[in-house]
Amino acid sequence: MVKQISWDKPDPGWLKLNTDGSSKGLLGAAAGGGLIRDEGGNWVAGFSRKIGRTDSFVAEIWALRDGLQLCQQMSARAVMIELDAKSLVDVLNNSSYYNAVISPLLDDCKFLISQIPQVHVRHTYREANKCADRLANLGLSQSLDYIIHSNPPLELIPLFEADSLGSFCNRLCLGIVSFF
Repeated sequence: MVKQISWDKPDPGWLKLNTDGSSKGLLGAAAGGGLIRDEGGNWVAGFSRKIGRTDSFVAEIWALRDGLQLCQQMSARAVMIELDAKSLVDVLNNSSYYNAVISPLLDDCKFLISQIPQVHVRHTYREANKCADRLANLGLSQSLDYIIHSNPPLELIPLFEADSLGSFCNRLCLGIVSFF
């Protein structure tokens, strides 16, 4: 089945946080990035971070924490969080998950989420998370460890505008096949 995938605006009164982590191979150079948009799809804030060397899962968690800290600094009251890392969404929704290596970062994320009055965390396909992916990739090449972007970086503007216009990508999604 082919699905049309696009970034969707949050509900009225809500902000949307999209984050992404990037790692070049197992324990390779890693970075994270993300952005916050309002109900009209307008840019609120964004960030990119050079993490160092780690795997993609840790980079995803680090990016989420940075995005949540930005939401907290803004005193956000209602946030839709979208991640293209399904494994991280599953971990966040499993209160009994424990991993000694990532627990400090994960505990930070859970605490920050608990400080926002209304939060939904959901998975999105990477095709709907292109802006966050681009910011994460910017983090790989930036000289500073952490940058807050008050406006979209120039190289992000075409993707950001495409999202605002409702552009979509076709994605082949495998369903359950019945042989009977």
